[in-house]
Amino acid sequence: MNNTIDLRQFRYFLAVSEKLNFGRAALRLHISQPPLSRQIRQLEDQLGVELFLRGKAGVTLTDAGAAFLPEVRRALIQAEKAVSVARAARGAAGGQFVVGYTTVFDRSVIPDVLDDLRQSFPKWQIVTRGKHSISLVRDIKNGIMDAAFIGLHTETLGLTEETIHEEPLVVALSAKHPLARKRRLGFDDLRGEPMFWFERRLNPGFYDYCQAFFEKIDFKLNAIPEPPDHHIMLGLIAEGQGIALISASLQNVKRQGIVFRALKEESNGLSMGIAVTYSKNNASPVLYSFLDLVRAKKLGRP
Repeated sequence: MNNTIDLRQFRYFLAVSEKLNFGRAALRLHISQPPLSRQIRQLEDQLGVELFLRGKAGVTLTDAGAAFLPEVRRALIQAEKAVSVARAARGAAGGQFVVGYTTVFDRSVIPDVLDDLRQSFPKWQIVTRGKHSISLVRDIKNGIMDAAFIGLHTETLGLTEETIHEEPLVVALSAKHPLARKRRLGFDDLRGEPMFWFERRLNPGFYDYCQAFFEKIDFKLNAIPEPPDHHIMLGLIAEGQGIALISASLQNVKRQGIVFRALKEESNGLSMGIAVTYSKNNASPVLYSFLDLVRAKKLGRP
């Protein structure tokens, strides 16, 4: 028996995993059911584990199958990317280069390099996606994103990270709030104030960084759930439902009924920043041109 596992078997496994029915999976693959069943059984024999529990009502993934599934998805994505890179390198076709960006900063502080990149790689489709930093890192590790602008203090184990921008935090509050009369605020002013704050699962690294600072100055956060969209949060702040610590660049988002106040120097120990992160194992011919453009913008070169 040939013990080599090939991508065709991965595609067959993926189809059965998604349909949980051999007949429907075979229809999707445009093959008959018997050879599909044989290929899956052969794959199980080669791996030495059962991937599916078979029953009259259909099939379900075993623990081994459930663990195998995300790896198969990543392998197929990477295989498609490898083909795209090879074709682009010989000039036969372009490809897709995906850039992510964190949504907690105003886009004006993120280096605008995409137009230059499109001119340098006219056959390539340059795609942008905005997400939370932790999701961007996950996408890069899973091979479905090439590079991303993420918030500093995000866990990026296994990736390369280069800081490109830092800025202080400011307080956003209703123009009718009593604290709005002050030009600068300290954390003593903010004690007890309901403050919109994010869940730790959204960015454990930055959450822990902030908590360590709060503990150092003996500040107890009176946290209220932060909405997923900053425009919604600013609307709630304008209504007087809470205050927020935000990146200084978000002051560019104009909203009636809101004022922004800088933190006093002794309270300004917190900052936010942006880093560009990527995998050194990424073979895309676009990546290093993208990084060169980002570094040039950081240094102020045109």
